[in-house]
Amino acid sequence: MMSQPTENSLSTSDGASRQSATSPDATNPGAVNRGLGPRNIGSIHDDAAKIRIEESVLEEIIDYSERDATRELGGFLLGRLIEAPRTIVDVRRFWPALDARSGGASLTFTHEAWSQTHRAIDERFPQERIVGWHHTHPGFGVFLSGYDLFIHRHYFSEPWQIALVVDPKSHELGFFEWRGGEVVDCGFECISRQTT
Repeated sequence: MMSQPTENSLSTSDGASRQSATSPDATNPGAVNRGLGPRNIGSIHDDAAKIRIEESVLEEIIDYSERDATRELGGFLLGRLIEAPRTIVDVRRFWPALDARSGGASLTFTHEAWSQTHRAIDERFPQERIVGWHHTHPGFGVFLSGYDLFIHRHYFSEPWQIALVVDPKSHELGFFEWRGGEVVDCGFECISRQTT
C-alpha cells in the first residue's frame, strides 16, 4: 500500500516514493538522509542506461513544475554520458524551456527554446549536452502520450536519451528510457550532496 504523498515526498510512476534529503527514509522511519550516498528509486534495469540525478537538480525541476499547474511546462535535462562499465546518464542541470508554447495539455519546444538551450550549453556548460527532456502533466498522471512518444522518438532518439514527466497536482514523477527499442518507465539513482 502506498501512503499519501506528504510535503516532503513525491511518488514515482512505478510506485516508489522520493524523499527529500531532510525527510525520513522510507525503509527506516527514524532515519534522516544527510547526503550519505546514492539512493535507487524505482526499478533500475540492467539492460538500459542508468539514470543518475542530484537531489538539488530534481528539486529544481519539481519547483519549476509547480509554478503553473494550469498548463504544461517543460525543459531540457543537461548532463553527461559516462560509458564505463555501464552507461550512466548523469543529469547535472535543468534548463527550463521558457520559450516553449504550451497549453493545458500540450507543449511544443519552439526553435527559440532549442536555440537558447544550445547557446547556454556553448557559453555556460561546455562540458555538458542535452541528455533528455522534462515536461509536466498537470492532473493527467505520469505517462508519455502518443505526442510525447513522437517527440521522444524524433528529437531524443539516442539510446541513452531520457524523459521525465512530473504531475504537479498528484505529486508524482517518472523517468522514461529506451529499452529494447521501446520507451518505457524506469527508476533512477538520486544523489544527495552534503553541504557545509
